Amino acid sequence: MSPLALDLLGKMLVFDPDQRITVDDALCHPYLSSLHDIHDEPVWLRPFGFDFEQLSITEENIKELIWKESLLFNSDPVH
Repeated sequence: MSPLALDLLGKMLVFDPDQRITVDDALCHPYLSSLHDIHDEPVWLRPFGFDFEQLSITEENIKELIWKESLLFNSDPVH
């Protein structure tokens, strides 16, 4: 791996988010210089949300999930 790649990776993997490299600084890093074009990079003004990954969990949902999980261990339950 190139020294520039290791440098960027090291800056991205800092545990403390206040000390971690920002997206803007990462895009300006020399390792990404061949990919970085300030005039061809869209800017999204709203933060990205992962709401699509969150299920609305109800008691019935939990019961069904537990039931499905238990079937993985015993696919022929006795009623």
